[in-house]
Amino acid sequence: MSRILEENEVKMLRALELAKGPAPLGYIARHSGINDPYDCLCKLEEYGLVCRSPQGDYSLSRMPLFELTGKAKNLLQQSIVERP
Repeated sequence: MSRILEENEVKMLRALELAKGPAPLGYIARHSGINDPYDCLCKLEEYGLVCRSPQGDYSLSRMPLFELTGKAKNLLQQSIVERP
């Protein structure tokens, strides 16, 4: 991937990694420290790093659930391996 991710985007990917599955916006906000993560998640969705859970899977607040794609999981795994 030739694009360098912004710090907030990386924080959200790490929060989703902790979730181990689809997560609501409140969970992502709490674990990433970003108050309103929706717009950034939409950008990550455009990059193919995050996807929404199938329609019908919603949190109690009726907001969509987001999860990592296989591409994002691979990038996170590579970043762990490449750390000194």
